[in-house]
Amino acid sequence: MTRTNISFSILAALLPLLFVQHIAAQEATGAIFAASDGKGSVSLLWFPPPSRWPAGGWRLSDSTGQVLVPQINIGDAAALQSLSVEDADAIRKLPAVLAKPDATAKRTQLINIIGLRAFSEPAYARALGLAWQLTSVPSGSRGYKIEGLDGAGKPTGLQLAMPPIDASVATALPPAPAGLQVKVDERGVSLFWAAPAENRQLPVISYAIERDGGGQSAAAVTAKPVIAGVRWDSKIPLVLDRNAPPNEMLTYRVFSVDAFGRRSAGTSIRIFYPDFRALEPPSPVTAAAGVGKIVVSWPAAQKPNLAGYVLERALLYAGPYEALSAQALPPATAQYEDTTVRGGTTYYYRVRAVNSRGDLGNPSSPASAQPQNPGTPPKVDGLVADAGQTRVHLTWKPASFPVAGYFVERRALTGALTGAVAGASGVENWARLNSHVTPEPLYDDYLGLTSDAKMEYRVLAVGFDNTEGLASASVQVTIADRSVPDAPSIIGSSGADGKALLNFAPALPEAKTAQFLVLRSGSEKDLGVVLGDLLPGSARQFTDLYVSAGEQYWYRLVAVDKNGNRSDPTRPVVIRVGSPQIPAPAVLTAQYAAAPYPHVALQFQQPPAGLNVIVERQDQTQDGWIRIAGPMSAQTMTDNNVPASGNWRYRIAYVTADGKVGPASTVVTISNPAR
Repeated sequence: MTRTNISFSILAALLPLLFVQHIAAQEATGAIFAASDGKGSVSLLWFPPPSRWPAGGWRLSDSTGQVLVPQINIGDAAALQSLSVEDADAIRKLPAVLAKPDATAKRTQLINIIGLRAFSEPAYARALGLAWQLTSVPSGSRGYKIEGLDGAGKPTGLQLAMPPIDASVATALPPAPAGLQVKVDERGVSLFWAAPAENRQLPVISYAIERDGGGQSAAAVTAKPVIAGVRWDSKIPLVLDRNAPPNEMLTYRVFSVDAFGRRSAGTSIRIFYPDFRALEPPSPVTAAAGVGKIVVSWPAAQKPNLAGYVLERALLYAGPYEALSAQALPPATAQYEDTTVRGGTTYYYRVRAVNSRGDLGNPSSPASAQPQNPGTPPKVDGLVADAGQTRVHLTWKPASFPVAGYFVERRALTGALTGAVAGASGVENWARLNSHVTPEPLYDDYLGLTSDAKMEYRVLAVGFDNTEGLASASVQVTIADRSVPDAPSIIGSSGADGKALLNFAPALPEAKTAQFLVLRSGSEKDLGVVLGDLLPGSARQFTDLYVSAGEQYWYRLVAVDKNGNRSDPTRPVVIRVGSPQIPAPAVLTAQYAAAPYPHVALQFQQPPAGLNVIVERQDQTQDGWIRIAGPMSAQTMTDNNVPASGNWRYRIAYVTADGKVGPASTVVTISNPAR
């Protein structure tokens, strides 16, 4: 392999090149491309199957059979003059190399390299005998054919043909790149775009990128066109411009380039490329704690595009951070005193640089400090107690001071809690209810079923540096009698006539029961839900109409006293609801018809809600009734199996969901006219 071939081997091994994929897909036929300038000039470019490279060059003819070029040789002397000495020498040796059968990876790599240069360098393709320019071609559609020749100049049988092309009609330029996007970072400007739709007639081979800005216009971003392949991940950049001028508005244009070097219309995007050096954070950043303040320091730097600094603060190392000033600090600033702090709290600080456009740089490493409070927390005001059935809810005014929370203390004056907090001297001591401070100005003291007791509460504020303020004024709470009534008794139940009926009596003494709650559920283990409003204490019966026939329901009763205290629920009573009274249907109508076959059409009213209808028939030869249709909710029915002669009768009835049948309708008699 020549030195020229070796110089392209790395690129060929790395790129799934567009032309290679076309050739691999057309191993038996090769590929040929054409482009017209619309002015009588047609450019041709072709590539043979790798295993059938002709030793004697090519013959070019058109679809009329006219031979346009008898022989196009590899290494034509005129074509080699535009190449370097090394390239010309390599092409002269190429026929001898390709004439030897070789299926190794080295031969495949060589073909890839040749194809790469042929499809990206028109002069190289012409010297290889793989390109030709036709001029003064008459208008009209005509195709072209390339035939391979052997060493004696005779056809080898290899032919490359293409669809007709009109020399007076310009071939469309390749499509402009779509989805152009950029991303800027410290490395430079990365450009992304989407792969075009595959075009086997004239594919996009490469891309050219230009840049405007920084005193330049249409500057080439890459020294050579970018060969991307047929498909790629549009999220991965195809080009990284490391030479982008900083702190400038830049315009990038990307062009698609086809096999003949023709460019598409450019797709452009305009961005600002910041000076990332100006956005480097200062280091180190330090924080010193004091009484009611923290002083943050950092080394100031003089940079051309540095506009200032933004100081950020957070309560956690990982943030979230917030800026301490609406405007950036001047670039000469090297210190900031934060007085909006509270003692005992750890604060984290970091600094960001800001450039002349207001862009923020990456943050510095955080520095932390914990200040002290300038004084002790104030006395708590506004303590209010709200006593419930099982707890005392305490609220107070929040302290106008940075506090970590509050301690709540209680002492019992009478009742069961008194002895638990009495000191040795007989004086009642305060017991602290919460081992950790309560951050909000409220507290719930859960007492359970404590009844008939009197107690006192007070609250102390605690600073973030653990200093405690004076205790608040105390507030007293009296717990009322919370004894509950005994459960009532269910003494009777019924599910007749589609409803559930309960008979019950309160526990003694009856005066303790002021109201009743009725609970219903669908299973014995489910406590159920409350039905309707509370029943008065004088009630002794309850009727539930919102039930369904055939279903089972479990009922419980709860007694409620005048203070709202509730008894335990009774043991459940199960009631199976029976069917309601079923009405007799209205008279049905029946019409006999002989055509197209003997049948009887029946009509009747829609059955009531919750009921279905059945249809019965009685023949003169039978004593009983036979069900011929239903249960159903329809209003019509056709009897297609009527007796051949004689008389017969019809009737209908309503049936419930659980199968109970109601009274029948009036009977309708039908006679067969053919009798």
